[in-house]
Amino acid sequence: MSDSKAGEGYYIAVHVGAGYHGKSKEREYKAAMKSACRAAAELLGSGGSAGDAVECAITILEDSPATNAGIGSNLNRPGLVECDASIMSSQPDGFGAVGASAAVCNPIQAAHAVLRSYCRGPDPATGLVPPMMLAGEGADAWARESGVAVDRCSRRKITEEALSKYARYMDRLSAGGEPNVEAAAGDEGDVDLQMDTVGAVCIDRWGEVSAGVSSGGIALKLPGRVGEAAMFGCGCWAEKTAPKEDPAGALSVGCSVTGTGEQIMRTLLARDCAQRDGDIFSVLSGCFERFSTTRALGMFKQRSAGLILLRKACGGNGAELGVAHTTHSMGYGYMSEAMGRPVAKISRKPEAADTAVSAIRL
Repeated sequence: MSDSKAGEGYYIAVHVGAGYHGKSKEREYKAAMKSACRAAAELLGSGGSAGDAVECAITILEDSPATNAGIGSNLNRPGLVECDASIMSSQPDGFGAVGASAAVCNPIQAAHAVLRSYCRGPDPATGLVPPMMLAGEGADAWARESGVAVDRCSRRKITEEALSKYARYMDRLSAGGEPNVEAAAGDEGDVDLQMDTVGAVCIDRWGEVSAGVSSGGIALKLPGRVGEAAMFGCGCWAEKTAPKEDPAGALSVGCSVTGTGEQIMRTLLARDCAQRDGDIFSVLSGCFERFSTTRALGMFKQRSAGLILLRKACGGNGAELGVAHTTHSMGYGYMSEAMGRPVAKISRKPEAADTAVSAIRL
């Protein structure tokens, strides 16, 4: 843990993905986000680290059948669940991820275990470098050996609602339609369509920051597909900068991204937004302007992404939370030590706007 003086308070932000969130399930989404915030707050309030708080918050979101992560995830082409997750922290300074995991109960817990293993460095006896990311059966086997809970039957994560969506999407695919795009979200019978990923960002009382993501991926993806939720610089970013000329002017920054993974990977969206200077509204507006206009995504009819960005200056008064999304909607929640209770919202983009951007002072 950092030697910096504690007592500046903690800050928490979570999200339940970008896409289309039906109003009939809005209460369920908000309840999950508030539960995640409260659990993270309890941990941080007792002196826990930002990384542990992110794992705690995302575990709760994974266990909610309403989200596209863990239980209730989208099904791939053969009708199975394969999950991605990653976490990045300023202390210990590292990144860990798992991709296309079918058996791990809570993928964020496996990703955090990978981070901790990686941060121990090369084995002194063999010189072997620990992995920063593991995928597929290798990730599941490593998690089992490392004490992370693993399902005996991967169907535990498959819900009746996910099976119903899978059947509808397969019918569309067979008919030559588009099974999982935002344009389909307004169709009758489509209550919800989450493009990708739940996530959290936490800043602890010492100013250390951690960010994480977890995802069931896009519906009907091919087996073995790994999305942005497991890729460095794409799904999450966390760092604490300390200028040499002003060590006291450190800035804690954390970002968690959601959306169409292939688009996010081409643009390194998490790192791009987290490392920009300026007020948080301008940062997100500029970042999403680039995302919406870059030629790298010219093949896509729609560009779908959303994110939460949490920043705090060392010794500063409070923190800033930014939320942005190009999709129809995005669910997010937040809480600080001073607030005492969480807030959860579903942001809905105006029809005339390309991107919805909000800035909140905590």
